[in-house]
Amino acid sequence: MFILVSYATQLVHPGGEFDDASSAAFDIAIQIGGNVFGAVFLAGLVIAQFASGLAAQASASRLLFAMGRDGVLPRRVFGEISRRFRSPVASLIIIGVVGLIAMFLDVATSTSFINFGAFVAFTMVNVSVIVYYIRERRDGRTLNPVLYVVLPVIGGAITLYLLTRLDLNAIVLGLSWLVLGVIVLAIVTRGFKRLPPEMEYGEDAQAEDDAVVHTEQR
Repeated sequence: MFILVSYATQLVHPGGEFDDASSAAFDIAIQIGGNVFGAVFLAGLVIAQFASGLAAQASASRLLFAMGRDGVLPRRVFGEISRRFRSPVASLIIIGVVGLIAMFLDVATSTSFINFGAFVAFTMVNVSVIVYYIRERRDGRTLNPVLYVVLPVIGGAITLYLLTRLDLNAIVLGLSWLVLGVIVLAIVTRGFKRLPPEMEYGEDAQAEDDAVVHTEQR
């Protein structure tokens, strides 16, 4: 889908150069259908972004609540349910405040910041496949080296290269966030001397969440 959209965009606006990159989509919409289509596109974009932001804030707050309940994050802050609103209000507020940082970022930096996490994750996925191959070899099981070594090496190299091409501010922000995560992990595991708490999923975890909600309501 992305390839087709990119190809169609190049047909409409070859080269990909814009006076203002932040309004590129709106400019392309005007080129395609004129001012009327541009207005409709802009209205749809605003509605979609608003809905997406609400969904992201709600889902992320629920994730923080689960991490607080399981002891990964401070329980008193993240593992509490509001008696009035029956939702993790503290997490919602924290995410909203952090989200306001986007007001001071341009499109290139904010997009690069998102891609930093994606490229790091994709790189580690490829590394994990190689580690899995080595572990299986030690246990006497044979796997296809092309699928479990060659392709992951190529994939990891590509994602690492793309990682170096990101905006410098995004790389600094991403590394800072990564260091903060390592510090939190070190505190939770008492200097990496024990395994970190595991997040629980499934019916048991849902039952515990419901019990917490009912307790808070009472």
